[in-house]
Amino acid sequence: MSTLLWAGCALKERVPEELDRRIQLVKRYVDAVAEHNKDSNLAVVFHDAPPKGVNALASLLDILGAVAANEWKIDTIFSPYEMFASEFSQATAHELPALEVPVHMPPSAFHTPPECLQLVPSPADQAVHRYILLDLITDTVVQLDTNRKDCAKYILQIHGLCNEDVCSVMTTAQHPDDADPETSLVFEYLLAEVVVSTLLQLPNSASREMYYTALAIELRKAEPQIMANVFETVVDNILARLKSVDVECINRLSNWLAVYISNFNFQWDWTKWEGVAEEPENSPKRCFVQETLLKLIRLSYLDRIRSLLPESYAPLIPAKTPSHNFKFTMQAMDERTREVSVAMGKCLKNKGTAEQAMEILQENYSQWSDIDEDTRQSLAREMLVEHVLLLGSKTFSHMLNAIEKQLPALQRFNDSPDAKLQIAKVTEDFWLRHSQFFVITIDKLINYRVIDPAAVLKMLFDPSHVGSWCKFHYWEILRNTVNKLNLRVVQLRGRLDAAYEAANAMTEEPDGNEQQQQQPAESVEQIEAMLEQMVQEQKDVVVSAARHFAQLLSSANGTADEMDRAWLLGRFKEFMRTYRALIIENASTLENVVFTAEASEDVRLVFNSIRTLCA
Repeated sequence: MSTLLWAGCALKERVPEELDRRIQLVKRYVDAVAEHNKDSNLAVVFHDAPPKGVNALASLLDILGAVAANEWKIDTIFSPYEMFASEFSQATAHELPALEVPVHMPPSAFHTPPECLQLVPSPADQAVHRYILLDLITDTVVQLDTNRKDCAKYILQIHGLCNEDVCSVMTTAQHPDDADPETSLVFEYLLAEVVVSTLLQLPNSASREMYYTALAIELRKAEPQIMANVFETVVDNILARLKSVDVECINRLSNWLAVYISNFNFQWDWTKWEGVAEEPENSPKRCFVQETLLKLIRLSYLDRIRSLLPESYAPLIPAKTPSHNFKFTMQAMDERTREVSVAMGKCLKNKGTAEQAMEILQENYSQWSDIDEDTRQSLAREMLVEHVLLLGSKTFSHMLNAIEKQLPALQRFNDSPDAKLQIAKVTEDFWLRHSQFFVITIDKLINYRVIDPAAVLKMLFDPSHVGSWCKFHYWEILRNTVNKLNLRVVQLRGRLDAAYEAANAMTEEPDGNEQQQQQPAESVEQIEAMLEQMVQEQKDVVVSAARHFAQLLSSANGTADEMDRAWLLGRFKEFMRTYRALIIENASTLENVVFTAEASEDVRLVFNSIRTLCA
């Protein structure tokens, strides 16, 4: 369709009937796509946008209609080749090779244009110019995603390709503050619109999220004052509609904004958001601002961020520097618990071994005759985990060293699903006031097989979290957990392919004894068994996560209020979108086990929308 914009004029002169027929085919196709996707909103960023505002094909069809009404003439871009028209007319014509379009490809295999996001108002009569400029900028951003500096350099020059009066350029204007995007196309606003739109693209952005942050930083460095105001305006426009923005996009924008602000001395007009602390705790705007501030504290430190904010922001940031929540303080223990805690603390501080730590726990808790064995094990497990986490609480390096040194003891206490769940919950309580350390510690405990993904899921979807589904770090843990499993599957498949090659090479070699020839085959069998186990665990995690989402969303007790449910439903859509390949792979199991008639209608609609998206 976008090619017709440029080829339409020539086709109109040579084969007008064929052009009209193609246009009619395109119209029918666009209508069919719209009908097919009418009940699906999984790839929609703004849920309050009009239909043509979220349907890229319908919007492009309107552009084609406008260009056709103008006799297919496009005067947006300067056309230097027209000066050589006479030479071209006398040149030798060559036959182009036939273009073979594959006919046996699923619809999802074809390129689908992303949602059209209008983040800045623009004059309606400039729709054609706007589309062409956005298309040029977007192509440049996508093609140069390996070099942010070159990309920023070239997209800032794109306005030089335009004919006069197509757009206004603030960087060359005498009075840049007078530029009004509602009355004319302003080039800098189009740049910002493309950067943020591609960042928020669903079901996934074309490049890594950090690329768009780095590109925005380069653009602001090139034009400090102008691009700072432009990006701030775009963010303000999105926040004005934040209630209708997809939850995953809110998360992405928060990450983008935090890193962007941190690169410019944390300067931002914070007075615009002063009233946000008065909103409900789970309102989209309050959560967005609060999570952004927490990320800024990670990138700096609490006192510096506090010094930049108005006093009304106090409820949105921690009262004191984020730290651990060690349970066994002197004031909170009885005498015999204090004896165990002091002994454990001395042992670990003096670089005691895992065996010595186990001896202390065994000697002390074996004397507690008033409790049963299961309770003894639970108390000993909690004591060990709390002290290991305390020993590693200074830095991430300390945490790794503490876990590695006490790994044998930790593994002695993770012999059941309930034990692993307890370790995960103790970790959460310990880092109650420090979400960053919580996320990283859980990740390391999974790496060392102290806990497993099943325990992490039970901990994340625990009923105690009802009313807190708006917190971003829960879903960061979920993504990390599933991604880690996916990576292990990919690695095992790579190892299996290498083992197959080694085995084939061994069979082709006539030399070598029988033991050497059997070794690769045994290795292949071992890797196959490991891969089968990991694929099954991957399936179990996906099904379990979907079941947890469905149960909470279908239950009156799964969420605290309507807004809490909106956050959870948004995260459910994000999970289904992100891992749609695994969802489709296990669709029959999910349909029979999770998305049954007992699940709520909107939950089943998300599942059906995934099928539509991947059809």
